[in-house]
Amino acid sequence: MDIFSTRELATAFWVGAILIAVGMAIVTNKKIRQGFIGVLKCFFNRKLRKLWEIYFLYIGIITLMFSRFPIWKNIYLKDIILWTLFSGLTICMNAVAGEADEKYISKVLKDNIRFTVVTEFLLSTFTFSLWVELIIIPITTVIVLFDTVAEHKSDAIAVHKLLQDVMAFAGLCVILQTVRVGILEYRELNVINTLVSFFIPIVYLLLVTPLEYAFELYSKYEMLFIQMHFKEPSDKMVQRKRHLKVIKACGLSVRKIILFQKQCIPRMYVSMSDSEFEALISQLEEKIGRAHV
Repeated sequence: MDIFSTRELATAFWVGAILIAVGMAIVTNKKIRQGFIGVLKCFFNRKLRKLWEIYFLYIGIITLMFSRFPIWKNIYLKDIILWTLFSGLTICMNAVAGEADEKYISKVLKDNIRFTVVTEFLLSTFTFSLWVELIIIPITTVIVLFDTVAEHKSDAIAVHKLLQDVMAFAGLCVILQTVRVGILEYRELNVINTLVSFFIPIVYLLLVTPLEYAFELYSKYEMLFIQMHFKEPSDKMVQRKRHLKVIKACGLSVRKIILFQKQCIPRMYVSMSDSEFEALISQLEEKIGRAHV
């Protein structure tokens, strides 16, 4: 159990308690049970299931390669699994969401590789006693939830400001206490293990980024072809040819796909001839070319 910090154990306790409560609600309430089954079916539909399978296989291959390194230890699996199930999976899920744009990948990298990642790592490395963590986690969660709600209500600006001040003060206290604990316990740390644990999220994020981009690209093309379907003739051969022309014009660029959606889809119509469609593609390519000049 030493591989788990007191914060991770406290988090596991509260997550377990919530899961038990949700499980009881699902068992005893028919409407909740039906809604839960619907969510599961959506989450594990054929297309999404394929994406998750590719994602976990990709992570497995990366981990297998790292396990061949001389410094590898099985205790690193804990950090890898936690990152894979929470951070990595969330990033990939958001990549296939409709809101993801051409700046999504760069935003993810900027948000996750920054100076504050050092502070976050220190906060997760030097933790308090289990009982303190069991108290801190629910209080922090409730404050964050209240603040999120207050932020989006015009009549709760004062509450939002107060909660921001409370979180800033609490954060400062936690940081100061973490520094104190770190000074007392730093000699007990294994330098190699600590450095590996620090770099695992960063290295995995960088290695998974190409897969995230592939997911986003696939999602954008799928959405684009669905939109085109309503403005194309029913001839499957014509549809296939036009889709290939779009792929040739947009290539591996999410920005170009989004540009086609915004500027070309509205100008398409069912009876559009092949020459008119090719002219539309040519106009798009000219616009892209001028943008790079």
